[in-house]
Order: sequence, then C-alpha cells, then structure tokens
Amino acid sequence: MHIDTDHYPTLAKISELYPQLTKGQKQLADYILKNPSEVVNKSITDLISHTSLKSEASVVKFYRLLGFDGFKSFKIKLAQELVNRTFYHSESDITIDDEPTEIKKKVFLGAMSSLSKNADIAAGECMDAQKLLSSAKRIIILGHGASASICQYAFFRLAELGLNCVCNQDAHMNAAILTHPRPGDVILCVSQSGETADLYKQIEMAYQRRIPTILITGAPGSSIARLSQVILSTVSEERNILTDALNSRVSQFCLIDALFSMISIANANEMLPRLQDTRNTFKKYKL
Repeated sequence: MHIDTDHYPTLAKISELYPQLTKGQKQLADYILKNPSEVVNKSITDLISHTSLKSEASVVKFYRLLGFDGFKSFKIKLAQELVNRTFYHSESDITIDDEPTEIKKKVFLGAMSSLSKNADIAAGECMDAQKLLSSAKRIIILGHGASASICQYAFFRLAELGLNCVCNQDAHMNAAILTHPRPGDVILCVSQSGETADLYKQIEMAYQRRIPTILITGAPGSSIARLSQVILSTVSEERNILTDALNSRVSQFCLIDALFSMISIANANEMLPRLQDTRNTFKKYKL
C-alpha cells in the first residue's frame, strides 16, 4: 500500500470490498490504493487506461459500490481525507506530525528528484524552441496564476539577450496584441494544466493567425498542447492539490534557463559580450 488506509475511510472501504471485486475492478482498486493523491486529478478515462476495464460503466459501478453517486463526489471525498493528513508529496509525504526541519528536507529532496527526472526530457523539443525564439521578431509570453512568475522570469532572461519580448498578465491586453499580430511573432506560453480558459482562447486566436506557440506544460495531451507547435513537457511526482505542482515549477524555471543558455551559446559572438555588459551594469546597483 502507498499509505496506511486506517486514516482514510474511503481507502479503507476499498480494501474491505477488495475480495468481492472483479479482476478489472481489483486493478482499479490497486491503482487507487497506491496513488490516491494522483487519482483526485484524474478523469474516468485516465483511470480506465490503468486497468483492463473496457467502459466507463465499470468505473461507475465501482464507485457506487463505495456508496458514491458520482465520480466527482468520490474524488472530493478522497481529496478531503488526504488534505486532512498530508500537505505535500515529494519523495515522501509531509504530514501534520513532521517537524519544520523535516518538512524543509522533504521539500528540497522532492525538488531534487523532479529535476533529476526532467534532466533528459524534451531535448529535441528544446532545440526546436531555441531556434524559434532566436529567429522571432517578437516573443509574446503568456501565462496566468502560478505560471505568471515563470513568465516574468522568462521575460527577464530573454530581455537580457536583447530579444524583443512582451509579457502582460491582463487577458484583454493580450487579446488586443494577438488581434493584430506581426510577421515573425512567436508565443511562449506556460500552463501547467494546459486547460486554462483564458489562455486557450488566446492560443486558439494565435493558431488561427498562424502564430507558432511554444508551450511549457505538465500536460502534453491538453487542449492548449493540441494547438502548439513545440511542447516542452515537464514531469513531476507532485500529486497533492495544495502545492499546485510545485516540483514541476522548479523544473520549468530550469527549463527557461536551459533555453537562455542555448540561445546564448548559439549566438555567442553577439550574446556573450552583451551579457557581460549587463553584468557590469548590475554591479553598479550593489552597495
């Protein structure tokens, strides 16, 4: 078992009913018991993909056996039980009994694990993104919520290289910019879920106007990903709803730095002296 089911009534109920489940339902039960905090973000279709079940009806029958009238109510109840005991998932759960020093250690170990898992991912896609960004006449950076900090960092790093960047958090402002695109525009979009409604509308507008999109996301099969030319996907063991994929964010910051370095090296004669000038300027701001 992934966790002690004694503290989780819903999981305990699954364990209790386990002997009377069908073969396919047992596979579903095994997956839920081993990955409870992941399940709260899954769809019925996602769960079917991890079993030999052939239809949604089998999943419906499963959660009704547990006493739930809908899949959403099952996930909400499970999420509530998890939140009451666990706040974060990295290499091991942070629980309400952990001391501050142990919490810090687990957070850092989780981030290190995420970086290690992402080190070799999307190498070819990064090269494609680097070429698009290097040749862009203007880079329009889009991202809301927790992704906004990554967008602002991307703006800072790319602006250091002298690239023409636009970064606004206002959806109407971005809509106005995309209504009148310029030749050579490229979009750099950050969306962990790939399903943010405002961003989807903006990327859809860009797609219709033939503006290429580079998407940094944790969901390569998402709606926004389907409209993107280059997808830079990060993976994470993050499974708890309270931290909003913190470990993926760490990897995405590093991904921005990787693109920054790739562009710098590809245009070293121009970029490196420029970066040295910028560093010298920054020194003047130190006391």
